[in-house]
Amino acid sequence: MIRVKDSVVSMAGVVTGQIALFLCISLIGRLRGPEALGQFNYLLALGTFAGTLLAFRFELACVTDSPRQSFSALANVMALSSAVMIVAVVATSASGHADLYAVEAYAFACFIQQATGSYLNSLRRYGWIAASRVVVNGSFLVSLVVANLNHAIGLVDVFETYTIVNCAVSAVMLVAVVVHGRRHDYPFNLSRHFFFENARFAKYILPSTLCGSVLTYSLAIIIPRWFDAESAGYFAAAYRLGFFPVSLIGQSLGGVFRRDAIGAIARDDADTALPKVFVAYAKSLAILGLFYAVCGGLLFAPLVQIFFGGRWHGASTFFYDLIPLFAFQMIYVPLSQIFLATREQRIDFAFQLTCGVVLIGVLSAAKAMNLSVQSSVQMFSLAGAALMILGVTLTYRVMSVNAIRLRAVA
Repeated sequence: MIRVKDSVVSMAGVVTGQIALFLCISLIGRLRGPEALGQFNYLLALGTFAGTLLAFRFELACVTDSPRQSFSALANVMALSSAVMIVAVVATSASGHADLYAVEAYAFACFIQQATGSYLNSLRRYGWIAASRVVVNGSFLVSLVVANLNHAIGLVDVFETYTIVNCAVSAVMLVAVVVHGRRHDYPFNLSRHFFFENARFAKYILPSTLCGSVLTYSLAIIIPRWFDAESAGYFAAAYRLGFFPVSLIGQSLGGVFRRDAIGAIARDDADTALPKVFVAYAKSLAILGLFYAVCGGLLFAPLVQIFFGGRWHGASTFFYDLIPLFAFQMIYVPLSQIFLATREQRIDFAFQLTCGVVLIGVLSAAKAMNLSVQSSVQMFSLAGAALMILGVTLTYRVMSVNAIRLRAVA
């Protein structure tokens, strides 16, 4: 069953942090215009994408039932990510693309938050994870408000400011986690055995993430390059506001569901405990997805008017096209944690590869037919929604097969 307290704490942190980020987005859009918001969203997508891939997904090994093992995994992935960052910075310096330093710094900060958050997840310290999310976006909001009060908002590089805030919070989180681990005498050993033992993450999850990123980041990166800056800004507003509830549910319930699923598998009655956990979350997510679709259709345009102003009506059109995708993502994203909990990385990889191929094909077809930005987003959304339905079906299938397997073992 759903751990209500853990879910509430986790969701409270995500909600507060995401509301703060949304207010930041609205300030940037209202005060700086669509072009500035489109550029911010573009750099944010690049940095987040790079941060997700920085340690080749080995950071996923940090979520275990054993805090000692989780701390050891954290030490190894930090060593790997640091080495990758050094290579990236040297390559950037040699190529003369100094504008990428901020993106790289943001990517590294994002990764540290992901890795340390996974360790805290193993400790069930959901309050600490929630606090970090609130501090990051809350601090960014304060900095923008102060800049606006001093009439300097037009002079502030918003992405660099957000990067500085993320780096500061990441450093504090990393130090706090290291101190906590050493206080409990957890091992700080670097070992090649760790990477051999967890090779499945790089072998299956890394390419799965690459393919899945087509769904998450492609439009934010492609629209500024294929179409005009104003369209990029409108899309950024629609995506950031529309994806907010999806991200909220994915970050809060997704992590808790994965932890509960791992715990269910470790029980003596795992064959019945796992289905109960899965069905409880699936039902809740289905209700949330339906509620989101209805309320989004009714409330999005008035909210855009309130937070962004009358000139942003173009964002509403993008959002209505994206509703099917967002609603089914809200269900699939948390449930997809079942692939990690049951170690069914090959199935996850096959599904993500299918998603990547299909969506790249959709975008290529839209480009070849010289479709408008509106039509391109419509095609992408419908294809993505169909794939999410397939994904939900796969999560149920994986859960059922593993329940049967656990029953046979018992």
